[in-house]
Amino acid sequence: MTNWEVAQIFLEIAELLDILGENPYKSRAYRKAAQVLQNIPLNVEQLAREDGLKEIPGIGAALEGKIKELVATGKLRYHEELKKKVPQGLRELLRIPGVGAKTVQLLYRNLNITSMDELVVAAKEQRLRQLPGIGKKTEEAILKGIEWVRREKRWPLHFASAVAGEIQRFLEEQQEVVRVTAAGSYRRGQETVGDLDFVAASEDPPSVVQKFTGAPWVQEVLSEDENKATVLTRWEIQVDLLVVKPPYFISALRYFTGSPEHNAALRQRARDRDREISEYGIVKEGAAFYPESEEEFFELLGMRYIPPELREGQGEIEAALNGTLPRLVEAEDLKGDLHVHSDWSDGVNTIEELAAAAKRRGYSYLAITDHTRSLSIAHGLDEERLLRQRELIDQMNRDLDGLHVLAGMEVEILPNKDLDFDDRILSEMDLVIASIHSGFKQDRETLTERIVEAMRNEHIDIIGHPTGRLIGRREPYELDVSRVLEVAAETGTALEINASPDRLDLKDAYIREGKSLGVKFAINTDAHDVNFLDDIRYGLLTARRGWAEAEDVINTWPLPKLKRWLNKKT
Repeated sequence: MTNWEVAQIFLEIAELLDILGENPYKSRAYRKAAQVLQNIPLNVEQLAREDGLKEIPGIGAALEGKIKELVATGKLRYHEELKKKVPQGLRELLRIPGVGAKTVQLLYRNLNITSMDELVVAAKEQRLRQLPGIGKKTEEAILKGIEWVRREKRWPLHFASAVAGEIQRFLEEQQEVVRVTAAGSYRRGQETVGDLDFVAASEDPPSVVQKFTGAPWVQEVLSEDENKATVLTRWEIQVDLLVVKPPYFISALRYFTGSPEHNAALRQRARDRDREISEYGIVKEGAAFYPESEEEFFELLGMRYIPPELREGQGEIEAALNGTLPRLVEAEDLKGDLHVHSDWSDGVNTIEELAAAAKRRGYSYLAITDHTRSLSIAHGLDEERLLRQRELIDQMNRDLDGLHVLAGMEVEILPNKDLDFDDRILSEMDLVIASIHSGFKQDRETLTERIVEAMRNEHIDIIGHPTGRLIGRREPYELDVSRVLEVAAETGTALEINASPDRLDLKDAYIREGKSLGVKFAINTDAHDVNFLDDIRYGLLTARRGWAEAEDVINTWPLPKLKRWLNKKT
């Protein structure tokens, strides 16, 4: 039983508790424990054996007992009892954008709806709009959301990453495997993936395939050959494996990483140079070449190496040929995180704990950006608390060595276009993020103007999660993104690349459009827990897919340069 598997069971328990209308603090405890378990490096099985589960933050005696039961038996009695109380199809309804636990309760108790099919029928018969809080527009939005869910089952990047890690470790442990790497859309860093692809090198492919199909997490073998197999895992995600002899590994990895459009364009480039390429190498005049690295592969075609994130058939081959391929931002370039929440608002950790975690990551700076007063659900800060926090941060900076904490805020852009604080307060802060958390149903022009007005304020440095989307749960609000990008370039306001895998906002296409206009970006985690500082990797992937370079991202800059930029408008 891995950390991730325990976390998935805890998340399911939280959803079941919400549907049953149990005390929200109860479900929150399970969610928090799941979040911690997904991100800590400690092994939960080992801790259970050594009676060390109490070392994990947020794990009390009750949760400790449940983890021990899971590790010992692979099941949890409490989890099984909850599943009996909730019809199986109800949890599926939570996947519909805009449908939360309270709506599911309402549908079940009033219309006895227990599945998505039943919900479709009720919506088409216009029975939903008769329920309190559900009008015609919500009923239509639910139907649209169901269509979106059913169009294609795709998995968020952090879920795919956890599964890929389990499979990678399993294959690496097989003595016949020389090399193995994930490929496909996952390696390209797409925000969601339909399945997982792996390429392995071995002198004995049939043996590797046999062990792969016999893995303990395989639920069903969908197809099997001497050197490849497709399985459905117990996590419900499909996994494809190709096993080749070691000389073919690089060519196979390259082939199964690129999109169909990228691969077609690359084949044409090879033909232009009198070569043929495939997953088994490069052939010229009957002679075969087996590159030992992807860099060598692209060099043999007379072009610069194209990073996996760019292999989408969107002009990257032309750029690699004419010398305009960007040098993408790297993890090592990032010098800090500029959007983090503490326990002063709705975060879990103290500012001191967040600062310590940032130092361990090797950061030079960290911005504390708690919510402001209008977001009362997040315990937003009023003027008095904000200034007290500022004093604490100033004192910390006098004592800290090797890290500078920036006193910031995430100020609310109100539905009437005003900001939650006036300029007098905003001017007191080192950094100000402006974000929208309410009024999502306003029209396109109004929502766009809310953000544009905020960017025209000289004290606003960054627009947080600009389109407001939650992947798989909430569509972006209506927004003229091109206008937002143009005004960001005009005012010198940075746009956030929110690294939370639930958001990944801005999306890659907008980053590339903004880069062409000279827009600056900030890759931030929006972390509400120290364990989510690691989510920065997902924001980095998105930035790279948007062709962003280090100079495009303000939190790659040294602190003196960042401070000069933050003072640019004043």
